[in-house]
Amino acid sequence: MKKIEVSDDVYETLKSLTTGFHQSPNDVLANLLNLGMAPKNSEEPLVAFMIGPEFRTKFTDADKYLAILGWIAAKYRSELDEFIRSMSAGRSGRRYLGLTRDDIVEQCRHNQARQIPNSPFWAIMNIDTATKRRFLSRVLEFVGYREDMINFACGLIGARNQYLRSGAPLAAS
Repeated sequence: MKKIEVSDDVYETLKSLTTGFHQSPNDVLANLLNLGMAPKNSEEPLVAFMIGPEFRTKFTDADKYLAILGWIAAKYRSELDEFIRSMSAGRSGRRYLGLTRDDIVEQCRHNQARQIPNSPFWAIMNIDTATKRRFLSRVLEFVGYREDMINFACGLIGARNQYLRSGAPLAAS
């Protein structure tokens, strides 16, 4: 096995991505580099999805956001339906998810809506990265995920853009 040197920041970020998710740093790096290695020790299906080959093909924040919402919709359909219904019951203001496209655009004709993959649900798309992260955090918390998982998932939204802007290693969100 070869050894490489990394900065302390990169090491701490890599360590935070592997701790608690039953992945070795080698597994995470191999998956991030598209080397085709399946997660070996992941006991968490959401982590396996997010470091797996299907998710790695998503390059835009919008596509990553929709992919995670699609995974949630597939695994927690009734909970997501309940979340959407509770969100829209008697509340005014912007709806980030809807049961139909019209639920999204009726509030503002400039809203952009896209269907969440493999589901009947729709999501508003003309929101910034920080709002995508905050809203995804609310959804993940509603379906029962822990803070470390929420931070891991939300950290994947905007991560590449953050890196390119700063030129510095990514910090765990």
